Amino acid sequence: MIKLLIVTGVAGAGKTTFASVCEEFGYHVIEEFPTSMVSSLLEVFKKEPDVYDKVALFVNISKVVEATKLAKSDPFFDTRVVGLDCSIDVLMNRFRLTRHIHPLQPKGYSLPEALDADMKKMQETRSVYDVYIDTTSLTEKAFRSKAVAVLGEDKNKTHIIFSSFGYKYGLPRDAEVVIDARFLINPYWVKELCHLTGLDQPVIDYIEKDERTKDFMSKLYSLMDSYLKRAEEENRTYIVIDIGCSGGQHRSVYVAQSLYERYKNIYSCQIIHRELSRHNEDEKD
Repeated sequence: MIKLLIVTGVAGAGKTTFASVCEEFGYHVIEEFPTSMVSSLLEVFKKEPDVYDKVALFVNISKVVEATKLAKSDPFFDTRVVGLDCSIDVLMNRFRLTRHIHPLQPKGYSLPEALDADMKKMQETRSVYDVYIDTTSLTEKAFRSKAVAVLGEDKNKTHIIFSSFGYKYGLPRDAEVVIDARFLINPYWVKELCHLTGLDQPVIDYIEKDERTKDFMSKLYSLMDSYLKRAEEENRTYIVIDIGCSGGQHRSVYVAQSLYERYKNIYSCQIIHRELSRHNEDEKD
């Protein structure tokens, strides 16, 4: 059986980065081809399965439904569809900084009109995606970590991303499971701790000395044990668990890291601390 990835998304959301990760995992990456050729390409792959054992097809959003139907109707392929999205505000900045031209602009669209058209297509096709990744607030390193989790080669393990975030910067749009850590004791109000993070031992010690933390983590571990076991039984291969606090600096980082440490030897796990790259003296957790 050939492992086939169909990848699409809005222009500027990170398809080039995702393609590079695919290549690192040994995928044949095929981009910039007429989507009318999908059927012919699938036949080529089937004739040489030893050569094309892993393929990543990058298709236009407007054709992803058609391509998906073709691929998933053929039992010769193990097909997954990945959708890459990003907020219009961030995309506007990316295009302005890079001075790249949106593919629709030569057809007479303004940049805002082109981005709006992409957004509508993403909304229309959302149900097709097996994996949906929003790159709005991700650094390239964090995005690559998510891509690695999607492409994980160990079929016997569920691939999990534990990600901390700050509510004041927005809830992740690709969130599946969200845990709110804002009720835990807050190190921000301790002068010696406010500029540290949930990865620093003094912060960890401060959070853990509160009995509410022990009770919460015990119940959370029990819930996660059950949830992840059930997800594994249902053959779910990719799960994102987001943990939030006010600024994404102390409490959410502590909880996300604790979950990662608990499960990293059981499942294939990644850890992302979304806000730590923006952490500065003025941030409040």
